[in-house]
Amino acid sequence: MTKIQSNISNISNWRVKTYQLLESKTSASTSAKVITWLLILLIISNVVAVIVASEQDYFQPNKDAFLLFEIISLSLFSLEYLLRVWCCVEDKEYQNLSTFNARVKYILTPIALIDLVAVLPFIIAIFFTVDLRTLRLIRVLRLLKLTHYFKGFNIFITVIVKETKSITAAMMVMVFLIIIAASLMHSVEGAIQPEAFGSIIHSFWWAVVTMTTVGYGDVVPVTALGKVISTFIMLIGVGLVALPAGMLAARFGEELRERKKNLNAHIKDALSNGFIDVEQYGALEEIAEKLEIDPKELQRSITLLKQGHHGKKCPHCGK
Repeated sequence: MTKIQSNISNISNWRVKTYQLLESKTSASTSAKVITWLLILLIISNVVAVIVASEQDYFQPNKDAFLLFEIISLSLFSLEYLLRVWCCVEDKEYQNLSTFNARVKYILTPIALIDLVAVLPFIIAIFFTVDLRTLRLIRVLRLLKLTHYFKGFNIFITVIVKETKSITAAMMVMVFLIIIAASLMHSVEGAIQPEAFGSIIHSFWWAVVTMTTVGYGDVVPVTALGKVISTFIMLIGVGLVALPAGMLAARFGEELRERKKNLNAHIKDALSNGFIDVEQYGALEEIAEKLEIDPKELQRSITLLKQGHHGKKCPHCGK
């Protein structure tokens, strides 16, 4: 019985170490940093290989080399995926769940689904006959795995989620105006340029490229009324297309301020007794990591708030 318990303990220790290497911040250890950068290099190399392999002049003479690199990459990505699923139970988020439920919950998270995409070409090739271009597209999606290592992506996604309603409203207005613009140009230019504006569907291309201020020039109005309508549509498009970008920029700054304010509140709470001990600092580091705030920014905030804390006078004695 003792031997069984010892084996279970060893497995648990290995699982903790694996979790620390794969999921903890890269500054935790040199080994974690090396593994992280090797995986980043492997992801980027895979995408470069897919791009180069799409050119037949490069692919055909080096077909075996590309195939070998793909097999090695798939093996490493598969191993990484299985290890992440195995060690995910060490995450504090899953501490109250059974190992089975924890792993099921992790597998269904967006980041785990992205990892699954990395090994999909191998699974698909085994069971299905798929066009090579489709497999290349899936392999390019391995770029999404970089979200594991560059936390700024998560802030961007959070901002988009919070601004979904506003962005959707702006996009709907743009769609309405594109439909109106296409209808107007079909009415005005349809009889003169039937190949370009012969129907509202044909007019959509012109309306989209004009509204988005791209203006390829492959389809242009020739009548005076058509040109006047185009002028107004282009002027409206300049402001309308910039609207979602402005919303995202404003919300991005607001999100960063909210996260820093949240962290500062925890720092002030830790400084309530005049100093921050090792345990409190570790907790603050975890909060900063969760909020995706740089450790240097955490240290800077602690320094500033300490100065402010020491600069205050006691309301009773005045010292």
